Order: sequence, then structure tokens, then C-alpha cells
Amino acid sequence: MEQITTAALLHDVGKIYEDYAPLLRKEGKLTPEERRLLQSHPSRSAELVTTISKLKGPVADAVRYHHENFDGSGYPDGVAGDNIPIGARIIMLADTLDAMTTDRPYRKALPFERVVDEVRKYSGSQFDPDLADLLIRSQTIRRLVASASLSGVQAPAPPTLDRAASIRAERAAV
Repeated sequence: MEQITTAALLHDVGKIYEDYAPLLRKEGKLTPEERRLLQSHPSRSAELVTTISKLKGPVADAVRYHHENFDGSGYPDGVAGDNIPIGARIIMLADTLDAMTTDRPYRKALPFERVVDEVRKYSGSQFDPDLADLLIRSQTIRRLVASASLSGVQAPAPPTLDRAASIRAERAAV
């Protein structure tokens, strides 16, 4: 469980590279070239994670494969089913839940029932069907999402090197 938690915290660390910043802020649809670039972030995240020897293996694998779909249609490697590490399958579902229940530059957060409908619809194709069923039936997740929605809690913007540089510049000016 600790390895999955660590991987979940680091799964998008590769988005810190400056070339992702405009894509993460973009309000419209991504071009095919932009989509290909963004789809490289799991590999780049895993590369960063593996620079720490204790994180090689299951943590790096969960980071690398967190955008693999259960039916093999995901990226970066098109891995399917039980060949996708369980940590990556859990992160995929949690990341999707987060993405759908928080505001994005291109759309408002979706109601939880709509998210449940989407998870049900893509169970077995995008999501591990057993994990999807657990999410759909989980009253704890339902309460947490409702509580976050009512309190206006939003996920922080992903870190980028240009944002980090601007924070350093702001602090230096003080």
C-alpha cells in the first residue's frame, strides 16, 4: 500500500517540465501533436522517479503505466489487463475521479453521479472492472467527493518549472 501511495503522489511529476505548461493551461482542445507530447508524461515521470533507487520497481511501474487502459488501448505501452500493475490501475481510477470532479480550464467539475455513470460505462475497457465496481459501490468515496464539492476544495494546479521560477522570482523581489 505504501508503494501505491508513493506512486500516486508522484504519478504526474514529469509534468514539471516546461514543455507541458502551455498544454496544462490550454482551454481548448489539444492538437494531435500536443496530445502526443502530453502522452509522454508517464514515461518522463517514471524516468524521474527511477533516479531515486528506492523508487525503482513497483513505484516506477505504477507511475509509468497509470494511463494504460484495461483493454490495452492506453499509453505509453498499450499494456492490458492484469499486465498493468495494480497500483497503476488504482491510480488511473483515482486520477480520473479527480479530473472529473474538479474544475478544469476547459470545463466545470461534473456531478458525482455523472462520474459514476462514466466509470460504469468504461468498466472493462478503460478501467479494471473489479476496481470500478468498488468505486461505484463505495459510500466513503461518495461522501468524500460530496464533502469536497460542498467546501469548494479544488486540486492545486500541477507544478511546472516556469511556475516554480516565477515563485522564486516573487520571493527574491521581497
